[in-house]
Amino acid sequence: MSGDTTLNKKKGMTRAPRNRTITLSDKDKENYRAKLLKINGPVSVEQILNRVINQDIFEVMDFLPSKFVDLLFIDPPYNLAKTFNTHSFKQMPVKQYMEWMDSWLQKMGKLLSPTASIYICGDWRSSSAIHLLCEKYFIVRNRITFEREKGRGAKRNWKNNSEDIWFCTVSNKFTFNAEAVKLKRKVIAPYRENGVPKDWEEEANGRFRLTYPSNIWTDITIPFWSMPENTPHPTQKPEKLLAKIILAICSVLINCA
Repeated sequence: MSGDTTLNKKKGMTRAPRNRTITLSDKDKENYRAKLLKINGPVSVEQILNRVINQDIFEVMDFLPSKFVDLLFIDPPYNLAKTFNTHSFKQMPVKQYMEWMDSWLQKMGKLLSPTASIYICGDWRSSSAIHLLCEKYFIVRNRITFEREKGRGAKRNWKNNSEDIWFCTVSNKFTFNAEAVKLKRKVIAPYRENGVPKDWEEEANGRFRLTYPSNIWTDITIPFWSMPENTPHPTQKPEKLLAKIILAICSVLINCA
C-alpha cells in the first residue's frame, strides 16, 4: 500500500484518508541526514553514544570500539530477491548465503561485551543458515517464531506468515528479564486453592493471568498502511517486536528509558 501511496503522490493524487504511512518531506530528510554520524577512523564509545551511524558495515567495522555492544539486533536481507532503496539483493544457494553472512558476522564478535545478547532475524529460506552460523560463533539459546499475518496467501503453496528470530548469547552470563515481558492471558481452566484463585485474577471482562513468554509470538502485527508506524520500507519490523527484545535484556527497567 505504501508503494501505491508514493506513486499516487508523484501523480498528484491524494492518498486514501485512512492511509497513515509516514512520509518525509525533502526538508525532513535534510534535517535527519544532518544528524547521522559518519565514521572515517577509530572512535570511542563516548563519540558514538546516542548517535545513529548510517554506513556500510564493512566500512566502519574496524573503527568501532571493542566489547561495547550489549544487544546486537540484526535484520539482514533474507535469502530472496528484494530491492532496498537503490540496492538489490538476489537469492542464492544456501551455502553461498552462509558465506555472505559469515563475511560480516564473524567480525562482529569483537564488538560484543561478554554478557551480550544477539538476536538475528530470518525466514524459512535463511533460517537454517543463520542457525549453523550462530552455533559457530555464539551460544544458541532459542528460536523465536512470530506470526506476520499479512497478505492473502498463495493458491499453490502454504501461506508464509511467520518469521524467525534466533536468540544467542556470547557466554552463559547474560540478562533475560522475563518479568518485563510477561503476557496477559485469558484463563481457560481457572484453578482455585482453598477457594482462592491461584495465579489468576478476576476482572470485569474475564479471568486473566500473567504468564512467562514463549518462543511463539502471536501478538505481533506487521505495520500496514493504516498504522501510524508504517513507512515505505519494504521489510519494516514492528515497534512492539523491538520493544520486547529491549525490555528482555534490561536488568533494571528504568535503565532502558
